[in-house]
This record gives sequence, C-alpha cells and structure tokens, in this order.
Amino acid sequence: MSVKSAERILDIIDYLSSDENGSTLMELANRLEIPKSSMSQLLSTMLGKEYVVKSEANTYKLGHKLITAGNRARITNDIYSASRTVLRKAGEKTGETVFLAIRSEAEIIYLAKVDNERSARTTAQPGMRKPLHCTGLGKVFLAFENEHIRNEIFNNIQLEAHTPNTITDPEELKGKIDEYRRQGYSIDDEENDVGVYCVASPILNDQGEVIAAISCAGSKPRMADKKNEVIETITSAANEISITQGFDGGGQIWK
Repeated sequence: MSVKSAERILDIIDYLSSDENGSTLMELANRLEIPKSSMSQLLSTMLGKEYVVKSEANTYKLGHKLITAGNRARITNDIYSASRTVLRKAGEKTGETVFLAIRSEAEIIYLAKVDNERSARTTAQPGMRKPLHCTGLGKVFLAFENEHIRNEIFNNIQLEAHTPNTITDPEELKGKIDEYRRQGYSIDDEENDVGVYCVASPILNDQGEVIAAISCAGSKPRMADKKNEVIETITSAANEISITQGFDGGGQIWK
C-alpha cells in the first residue's frame, strides 16, 4: 500500500531533477496537481531536512542531501565502480570527454563524466537525463536492446528536434539504428549539441544484453581527425567493462 505524502515527495524530487531553474510553490502545486496547502507543508518538511533549498526569488531546487545520496548510489552501482578506471584511461587516450549512462524508459541517465581540458563543453552532467533518439548513448539502447523492447520504445518515443541535425523521421532513425547494430557502435553528429560529435558503444552482461553504454564526445572537427582511433578506444573500453559484468565475448552480442 502506498503512502500519499511519500509519493508526493518523490514526485517533487523527480520534477525538480529535470527543472534546472527551480520552481515556485504555486508552479509545483499546479504542475503536480497537489493542493497549495499540502505542497507548502511538503516543501517545508523537505526544506528543514535539506532535501530542497529555497532561493531569494522563492524558487525551490534540490538540496545537497540529494547530491550526497546520489553520489553514494552512484558509487555503490556495480557498473559505475567497474567503469571508473576504464573511463579515465579512455579519456586520457582520446583527449576528449567520456561518459557512462544507463537507460530509464525513453531516456538515458548519465552516471559518470570524465572531462578533458581540450574537449568541447557539453550540456550533459552526471544525474542528468537526455532523450534516446538524439544522443549517441541513447541510440546504443535503441540499436542493441532486444527486438521487443526496441519496438516498444519506438512506439512511445517522441522524436523532438534538439538541433537542426536531430533525426525526427522514424524511418530514417530506424535505418540508422540498423546501421549501428551492424557496426557495433552509434554516432551522434551534432544531434543533441551543436558542434559536438559523439561515438558510443554498448556494455553487455553475461547474457549479451545491453545494460549500459559508454561514449566519447568532442568538437566535430577534432573528432573527425581521429574518428577511427576514438571508435577503437570506445568499443575496446566498452568490451573491457562488459567483461567485468560477465560477458565472455562469444557469439552474437545482440538479438
């Protein structure tokens, strides 16, 4: 049996997780369809426990307690723990930014980011969510999930344009996905951030199922000069992490 106040607090956390600018009490009450008086009490409790903070403009954002909890969850995540050294080495070798992500419904969640001083700055940060269809990491899941899951995602996904290069035609995207499945990695060609090119590859478990993805992102001109090296580094890194998850490298890696 669910507890309504607990559900509402979790709804507030979920909403504020995707709200970079923060929201006022009335905005939260209206968007989450919670009475103003109840929302005020919930926010007061969360404020007192430091799960949210309130700005001078009376907007609410997530507090440091959730940053601490999120970091602890990330550290205890097997994929994150197994990937840290590999991510760092891949970043050093490519000289670009390297990411680790998992899938949540029709979005990815970034678990880790290894920056490089020379690399292009991207909007992605650990804990942030991004759509599947316009990110290299997201398209890994579209390409390498089993057919049933892949079809279900395609039936529910919204192909919104994030840049002029975002693929919004379903048939064109499916064609690209088939290509990515054949070659073993996916590409984001300025589809999420203008000027940023990304190569991503799947991380597999002992059943050959995709459970996470790793990517390398950088400015398009610089990435073009070393594309083959980046592809080799990222696919090798993904395979190295996959081995820690029980994948033996044998047979077909997708279904």
